[in-house]
Amino acid sequence: MANIKSQKKRIITNEKARLRNRAVRSELKTATRAVHDAVEAKNGAEAYAAALAACRLLDRAVTKGVIHKNQAANRKSGIMKLANTVVTAEDIAAYKPAEKKAPAKTGSKKAAAKAARKEAQAAAEKEKDKRRKKTQKEQAAAAKKKAEAEAAAAAEDEAAAAEEVEEDAKEAAEEAAVEEATDEA
Repeated sequence: MANIKSQKKRIITNEKARLRNRAVRSELKTATRAVHDAVEAKNGAEAYAAALAACRLLDRAVTKGVIHKNQAANRKSGIMKLANTVVTAEDIAAYKPAEKKAPAKTGSKKAAAKAARKEAQAAAEKEKDKRRKKTQKEQAAAAKKKAEAEAAAAAEDEAAAAEEVEEDAKEAAEEAAVEEATDEA
């Protein structure tokens, strides 16, 4: 067993690739066997259809990297040579490719999910906006209260200072009166 982390990962990915490649090779063998069976049965139309299907599978195996392109070319050549031993011009003319199945519409689910996500996002945005406005209102009220409290405190300080000045003035007047009285006496 490998000790290096990246090597452990490569072992796992290689095993997955090996299983995938094995499945593709098995498909190729099955397709080739179908051609051989049709040729043995002397069924030209079936042999031609099976040969074309096998060629498509070989091309797909090349794009997946399961087999080399030259090996695919050699195999296709062999399959077509074998099929042409029983295939006639009428078989080729009568051949109609199988109709492709329409892929299942997954876009509608995707679109529905996207719409739902947008709707949820819009609802969340509204809720967030509502909370933001509430917070701003509370902050404004708190700021107003604080300003009023500061104004009241400033007014109290002013009143206290004015009172203190008056008391100082009275005391000064009393002292002046007392001094005058002592000066006269």
